[in-house]
Amino acid sequence: MLSLIPTEAWEYSLKDIISVASSLFNKKYKDELLDLPGIGKCVPIRSGRVGILIALKALSLKPDSKIGVPLYCCPVVFKAIKTAGHTPVFIDVENDYCLSTTDLSHKADGLDALIAVHMFGQACDMKNVLKIMAGKPVIEDAAQSLGSLIDGKPTGTFGHIGVFSFRSGKYITSGEGGAIFCKNDTISQRLVATIRELPSPDIKSEIAHLIETYIRTKLRSRPLWGLLGSKIWKIYNRKVSFIDKSPITLGQIFVSDLKIAKQRIKNLNQLIEGQRENARYYLEQLNVPKEMLCLEPSGYFYNRFMFPIKFNSPEECQYFSDLLVKNNISSSRPYLDVIEGAHEHYNYQKDCPTAENLLHTTLVIPVHYNLRKKDIIKITETINKALKNLKHNRTKLSDYKFV
Repeated sequence: MLSLIPTEAWEYSLKDIISVASSLFNKKYKDELLDLPGIGKCVPIRSGRVGILIALKALSLKPDSKIGVPLYCCPVVFKAIKTAGHTPVFIDVENDYCLSTTDLSHKADGLDALIAVHMFGQACDMKNVLKIMAGKPVIEDAAQSLGSLIDGKPTGTFGHIGVFSFRSGKYITSGEGGAIFCKNDTISQRLVATIRELPSPDIKSEIAHLIETYIRTKLRSRPLWGLLGSKIWKIYNRKVSFIDKSPITLGQIFVSDLKIAKQRIKNLNQLIEGQRENARYYLEQLNVPKEMLCLEPSGYFYNRFMFPIKFNSPEECQYFSDLLVKNNISSSRPYLDVIEGAHEHYNYQKDCPTAENLLHTTLVIPVHYNLRKKDIIKITETINKALKNLKHNRTKLSDYKFV
């Protein structure tokens, strides 16, 4: 398994550690802003999940406000809503994994605010989302969509507040870290004041974070991903539920994360173009019906952070997941436990049928910019061969139970 291809690109080297070591004692970063390309000045924050929590608090909503959120998203968003003292109201999604404006229009009257999640780097229909919300606050969760555009305008700049993430595996992969963008001066002042009151990491925490980020990155990269990392992550995911136990640690951004983020921002457009090129290859060469893929609508520009494929059944999805790993290719089935977890912990009423179907039938394959051309070709040929074999022998799915 030395050659097991990771699903995500995690980058953190000894060179990175050396480059930030001298800045660990510099506390001037507390007042620094971060300039994101095409977006403008943003306030750095400990993580994207903290950004969602702080954004909700900055809106000065009444206690127990009803916050719309897509069922298909990272469940730490649900926890952030609850931690802020509010109640999530689940909205269905379209086949592009982003908010269903039809379902939103049915539920908007009962909402006090909305979190619009740009899933996998695709983009919500923000024009209609804002129209439906009719002036009510809209937070854009752009954790996965940095660099994605709608009619030339960056995601994260349409709503009242935009939240970005630099967690390992993202485009700006700094370990943790994130940023908040807000064009409203009053809300922006509240954001800045709140964030600057948060505790700063001490030097011991900074050093521990550097070491942990380096080790985690090595485990998520070749060759350790195949030898050890993938096994450790399976055990970790079984023990830690992202539905209710994943921590939201309030605090200011690590100095090292801020410095690394500033360095990586310079290469953002180049990384996105490399990843889009890999996605273009899949779109052209995978022998699957187009409805199984996410195509860019006119006027949209996707950063292609992830490449999801929508299969016909949970059994088929699991079949391809197992087959890929047998060929040394990692894949993921994001947020599989969301449905029951949201029902148990957040009173989800099981009224988001499209999201539920996608949660059971979506497989994410590697598309990241670190892939070699031969990796992309291997992944494509493996899927195409399996599709051809499966077409002639559907009984192969008989051994696969609903997952």
